[in-house]
Amino acid sequence: MKSLKTLIRLHKNEVDEKRRRLTQLREREEELTERRRQFEEQVEVERKLSGTSLDLSFTIAAYLKQAKIQRNALEQAKHQLHALIVEAEEELATAFQELKRFELAEEERIRQEKAEFARKEALMLDEIAAQRHTRQHEGDFGEE
Repeated sequence: MKSLKTLIRLHKNEVDEKRRRLTQLREREEELTERRRQFEEQVEVERKLSGTSLDLSFTIAAYLKQAKIQRNALEQAKHQLHALIVEAEEELATAFQELKRFELAEEERIRQEKAEFARKEALMLDEIAAQRHTRQHEGDFGEE
């Protein structure tokens, strides 16, 4: 059945695409985590520098206020990205289940074809044996 093989190939492509999307999202999450780490390091550097200079000590409050806004934006982006990752994982799981369903159907079809072939082969061999048996018995009757 060619259409089942086509469906399997189509679903394999879909699973591969969803895996790639999930990988990209996870890479973006790692990049975002790294940006957050670098951001926190920079904030700490600025805090330390503000203690060394009177001019910087006056501007640190405004800087920290802006840093809080940026931190919140990074955190919100992380939450949104996490939601996308969860959604992508669910889509991948669903696509994988669909693929497995079609693969199992194909395996069952092949198993049935083999069983049918074996059944027909057994019938044919039985028929040959019956014909041979009939010929042998006809030969036995002819000799009497």
